[in-house]
Amino acid sequence: MPEPFQLFQRTGSSKWWVRFSIRGQGQIRKSLDTTDEAEANQRARKVYYEALYRTENGLNATVKTFGDMAEEFIAKIEREVERGERKKEQGEKFPGIIRRYMVGYFGDRAMDSITDRDIDAYVEWRKDYWSKGPGRDVAFITYERAGRQIRRPITKRDPPTLSRQRNEAVLLRTLLRFAAKQGYIKQAAIPEVEVVKAPDVPRPSFSADEFGRLVETSMARMSDPKLNEHVRRDRAILHAYMMIAAFTGCRPTELKGMNWGDVLGYREGRNKPLRDRDIRLRVRGKGKARTFVPQEAALLWFDTLWMLWVRAMKRDPLDAEPVFATTAGNRLDSVKKSLAELLKACNLLTDHRGVRRTSYSFRHFYISQQLIAGVDIFILARNTGTSSDMIHRFYADVKLELMKDHLRPEWKLLVTV
Repeated sequence: MPEPFQLFQRTGSSKWWVRFSIRGQGQIRKSLDTTDEAEANQRARKVYYEALYRTENGLNATVKTFGDMAEEFIAKIEREVERGERKKEQGEKFPGIIRRYMVGYFGDRAMDSITDRDIDAYVEWRKDYWSKGPGRDVAFITYERAGRQIRRPITKRDPPTLSRQRNEAVLLRTLLRFAAKQGYIKQAAIPEVEVVKAPDVPRPSFSADEFGRLVETSMARMSDPKLNEHVRRDRAILHAYMMIAAFTGCRPTELKGMNWGDVLGYREGRNKPLRDRDIRLRVRGKGKARTFVPQEAALLWFDTLWMLWVRAMKRDPLDAEPVFATTAGNRLDSVKKSLAELLKACNLLTDHRGVRRTSYSFRHFYISQQLIAGVDIFILARNTGTSSDMIHRFYADVKLELMKDHLRPEWKLLVTV
């Protein structure tokens, strides 16, 4: 009975190869890495029946190495970036992480040979990569950003932060699931990748008194008669920024990307009395978009930004132009430096734990104040684009304040206190 495979030698080579076909898999060719025909025949038989077994069990006929599979996954990421299905930053960051660490560790390992134990060993190896591992002798790291090659020195050799460990674990888990979908490993055999859970730490916010002090100081700095108009404008924009952030709960990325067309109802109501005006905000951030209701106190500061735009550009802004803009009409990149100066002036740069406040602190102030005012957590979560679970986890101290009356019931004691 003839063998279900054929042996052959390529022109100019004495090594034997095998070729065969399996239904649904096409023709498969593989080097047997021997010049002995009898040994080649034995190896060919093993290759064929292994491929047949894999096919019958729902896998690809050929074994895939981790490195080859990783390149397929990277190509998929790049296609998704081109189609706008992934963020551009992911297309720039993920390939380097995958090749340096994951392929650097698993390399030519067969995909279906990687176990939970291997994943655990990889995680430990990754933590020590820059201190005891392959990176200990690397002085510079090269990566691509916006199409440019950037080279920077390695200044820290600490283990990756919990946040980075978590992000890389999610990436590795996604890569392994991709391998299963491609038939390189069985779905039930996907190695377990534990995602590191960062401890819940209350966000650095402001108390009502601290926010009042911040506003008062900002107003005084903005109205200083000694200022030139350029500095006065910058301080006015900063003040509008923190007031809008504090009374809307927007994330910094959402404020940065906000255009005038996203301030719904603003243009139509500009000439109406304040009591008759109302707006909604449409924002984009964290891969999602939402429309929500801001506090009325934010409205006046959109007026300030509109006035500053008209003064600089000599015309009204278009719907597609940014709310926070430079004198040239370009999107304002950041208020980080000017905000830090204001916080220092108020002695509010850090909270009582020594945690540094940022522009994100206004969002936390908004959520805290809404909770204290009794706004339903589910509705608040929808309005701020987060989950009620996140609010429960990170605003426990505020919830205690809400429950203070329940924590002070009248006790009926038999003794005099």
